Amino acid sequence: MNRFFILFLLLVASRVGATDILIRVKDKQTNDGLAGASLTITDKTGKSWQNKTKGNGEFSLQGISFPITIHCQYIGYLPYTNTLQQGLTVAIQPIDIRLQANPAQMHDLVVTGQVSPVLAKQSIYKVQTIGSQEMNRRGAVSMNDLLNFEMNNYISTDNVLGSNVNIGGIGGQNVKILVNGIPVMGRENGNIDMGQLNLNNVKRVEIIQGPMSVMYGSNALGGVINLITQTHQKKYSASARTYYESIGRYNVSAQAGFNRKKHQVQLSFARNFFSGWTPSDSVDRYQLWKPKTQYLGDLQYETLIGKTKLNYYGSFLHEKITNKGEPIINPYEGYAFDEYYRTQRIINAIGLHRYVRKNTDQVSITNSIQTYHRTKNRLKKDLVTLQEIETRNIGDQDTTQFVNFNSRGVYSTNRFKRLDVLAGYEYAYEFGQSYKLANQHQQMSETGVFISGVYKMKKWQLQPSGRLTYNDRYHSAFTPAIHFKYDPNAHTQFRASYAKGFRTPTLKELYLQFIDQNHTIIGNPNLQPEIGKHYEMSIDQSKVAGKNTLGYSVVASHNAIKNLITLAVFNNHGVLRQYDNIEFYKNWVFAVKGRMSSKNIDIQAGAGITMVEKSSVTPQHFLFEASSNLSYQISRIRTRLNINYKYNSRQPVITIDQQFLYSSPLHIANVSLQRSFLHEKLMGQIGVKNVLNIQGVTLSGNLNTQNNAHANSGSMQAFPARSIFLDFSYSL
Repeated sequence: MNRFFILFLLLVASRVGATDILIRVKDKQTNDGLAGASLTITDKTGKSWQNKTKGNGEFSLQGISFPITIHCQYIGYLPYTNTLQQGLTVAIQPIDIRLQANPAQMHDLVVTGQVSPVLAKQSIYKVQTIGSQEMNRRGAVSMNDLLNFEMNNYISTDNVLGSNVNIGGIGGQNVKILVNGIPVMGRENGNIDMGQLNLNNVKRVEIIQGPMSVMYGSNALGGVINLITQTHQKKYSASARTYYESIGRYNVSAQAGFNRKKHQVQLSFARNFFSGWTPSDSVDRYQLWKPKTQYLGDLQYETLIGKTKLNYYGSFLHEKITNKGEPIINPYEGYAFDEYYRTQRIINAIGLHRYVRKNTDQVSITNSIQTYHRTKNRLKKDLVTLQEIETRNIGDQDTTQFVNFNSRGVYSTNRFKRLDVLAGYEYAYEFGQSYKLANQHQQMSETGVFISGVYKMKKWQLQPSGRLTYNDRYHSAFTPAIHFKYDPNAHTQFRASYAKGFRTPTLKELYLQFIDQNHTIIGNPNLQPEIGKHYEMSIDQSKVAGKNTLGYSVVASHNAIKNLITLAVFNNHGVLRQYDNIEFYKNWVFAVKGRMSSKNIDIQAGAGITMVEKSSVTPQHFLFEASSNLSYQISRIRTRLNINYKYNSRQPVITIDQQFLYSSPLHIANVSLQRSFLHEKLMGQIGVKNVLNIQGVTLSGNLNTQNNAHANSGSMQAFPARSIFLDFSYSL
């Protein structure tokens, strides 16, 4: 009997000393479970456990002896450490850990090219981020406004075909545009129109310069721009924004969000209106900058089912551009030729993310389908009766339709001690139908498989990767890359990389025949794929000095591209252009940036130089740029002063008949005052854009000075006139 009693006491003691626990890691504000949070648990015996939470933010552990110390970390949140004493209720009641978001780090999170969100300084890629705070300080209502002040970025605009971005000397046709990782289609002039991207619900823009062909396939030879939309955190939220600019811009937008238990919904809508602008001494009816109306909408839904996170993203764009012709008056009639361009783009995407194998592995799949319609109508308008009649010339009436299906899947694991492995696939199919395409319809498909491994030591990381791509027109190609990162201390990051890029010509580059009053753009079915090599070295350093945070970045890169595809100009004003391969192109890019921030002031400044070392049709030349962004809080009046400035030296214009022209240097400057009211629910901003009133740039070289509908002799338009803007937003 005594032996039985002693055995019973030992069993009770062992049960009291060794307990099963359930830990739940949650966001302190939203109470949402945080999947992938890192946990380190140490018990009284000194035994330690390390793991990550599941898809619902939970982690269970058996046979643990109290007291225990729990240390929890999650990207973008303040670290948590706590010691728990022995308690029988612990085995019954879950241990809830509520993490507080770190405001200083949330804007530095990046997801482009990553398996899970990481801080920008932790990424093996050099990722440039622009947060919502910086967007507001620049009064940005489009990607044009935002990127105009960024180093190594150059924006050019066509009033009908839209605007395009050049990164590091590489044109926009080589820059892949993503929204939440979903490729955006609908290229005109070889580029995605940056003015068609909705900024009203974007919380962060991430930019990677250099080939990302391994991770994102074709069109990523020059880099990637990824727009990350807002995610809803509170139970309910709503906001509205109005924007006015004295050159005729009137914008209004609104968004609302709902978050309950495991369901999140967010809806946004915007109407952007531009009445057009032209110099006062021009014909009243004809406008140099064309009237434009845009309607944009986005819908996001996310739910958590066990370990699986499902999400839906839908986006809608409708745009109308009006190009009114100059009046033609004779003794018998008065008339004009007007053109209307209507664009519609619809994106539907469904995504899945799931943790598997004790949270060491995860799988992500995204499927998207996009439709892109662009119609052109040319009408003869009677200026007396206002009657409109469709003209019957070739190309006057046209409807272009593109459909794109994209499927991308990634499987990653960190089950190995020092090695993280990622493998995936991507399939893209595009179908185009238009009177402007040869045979009026064309199609192309591309399949890629890729693998990447990150080997980690204490202070350095090495990531070799590769992608095998098969294109149904250009067969297969292999693109390798290797990235290296070294952190000598917590404040310094050194990166070096080599990446090979591969881009097949698009359907439009091969078969386009675009003709209107102001353009003739011709495709080239004999184009060859582009093959690029990119080398880059950079160093980033930041530290806290008293109440100030100081930092700098130095980047040097080299691009060598064979068969670079460019839209070459046939004459000075860009009326006749054709896609063509430049046999070889090499450039060097050097840039240095510095930043200082404190309680009341934030200063960013940089300078860079691009040297075109070799090109088949251009001589060696240098391009210089400098930028500065100042934000100063005037405490006495609770108002923030924002000053943005960018200088671009002369830019090259390449012609198909071997001419080489330069544009004159370009200065861009904005100034604004910003203040919040009603406990920061209402934000108001007033400012001046294009302070220096730069409207056009002149061309120098072998000029044929003939006037055209776009510009004066030997010049190209850059911006409308100086303008005053008012920006108000209200949030609930």
